[in-house]
Amino acid sequence: MTDPGGTTPPGGAPPPPPAAPPPGVTDTYNRKKDSQGRPLAEWWKRVVAYIIDSVVVGIPAWILAGIFSIGAESAIEVDPTTGQITGGGGFLAAYMGSILLTWALGVAYYVYFNGGEKGQTVGKMAMKIAVRDEATGGPIGYGKAAVRYLVIIALSIPCGIPLLVDFLFPLWDDKRQTIHDKAANSLVVEVG
Repeated sequence: MTDPGGTTPPGGAPPPPPAAPPPGVTDTYNRKKDSQGRPLAEWWKRVVAYIIDSVVVGIPAWILAGIFSIGAESAIEVDPTTGQITGGGGFLAAYMGSILLTWALGVAYYVYFNGGEKGQTVGKMAMKIAVRDEATGGPIGYGKAAVRYLVIIALSIPCGIPLLVDFLFPLWDDKRQTIHDKAANSLVVEVG
């Protein structure tokens, strides 16, 4: 006996629901998925989230760096007869201090938010993506979140080119992972 739509097979049992694709297999929208069936985040969403997060971390870092560098420029002197610049140790210390301060704020921000239960920074919340553990699909925790950000810092030191490669890496990687994702065994997935 069949129903009017012809979907019930002979014997009266409804057909089984379609099986979820295995990890890494694409769905009807050609999106790759994680082990929990969530689509992996698109590269452009990660870029927009990073830009938002850079502003969120950058503005307080600039303000604090400006406060700490007040008076540093007065340590630089120019000899009027030779034009030689002397001093500047205060300026260099303020500059290096601002870099270290920015990294420290970045570590605190990214580790706290990416390592938390939601796995989302402000930028990731806006783009509806989250960091997840590759093996379990759950939160990555603060340790792996620290590894992710420390790899970013390490890649930014040698003239920025390794960092550029890191951010472009999802464009050709099967799991859309960056180098810092691979170091922490994490994925970035869509959550909403």
